[in-house]
Amino acid sequence: MTDWRFILLFAGVAGVIFAGLTIFGWIHGWEGTVALAILIVAGVVIAGRRVQRPVLQGFLTGFLSAFIAIELQAAFLPRYFANNPEYALIEIPFGLPARLATAIFAPLQGILAGLLTAGIVWVLGKILSR
Repeated sequence: MTDWRFILLFAGVAGVIFAGLTIFGWIHGWEGTVALAILIVAGVVIAGRRVQRPVLQGFLTGFLSAFIAIELQAAFLPRYFANNPEYALIEIPFGLPARLATAIFAPLQGILAGLLTAGIVWVLGKILSR
């Protein structure tokens, strides 16, 4: 059974924390490292909980945490760009309006984060089962 309470709580907290850190520019230049650390922590916690369908829970947690973070960044886009001015130019491909680009790419980035978290859970599950 999928533990939705855990998924929503962990993803929500992780997404809000990551969004806040990026919106205010506190981890400027370190976003990828911090995001990876959050996903690794999620993978370790999920693998250690010994839940049913851990890979699915890893995917859902990673997806939702990234999706929440990106949508919060979009909601506070002026502040995000004020604290990360170079991202205003490089993160908006094809001349799309920033909010439209976010709507298009947030699910794709969520899928990548979900796959990465699921992979971490799968690897840890193999190691822990030995």
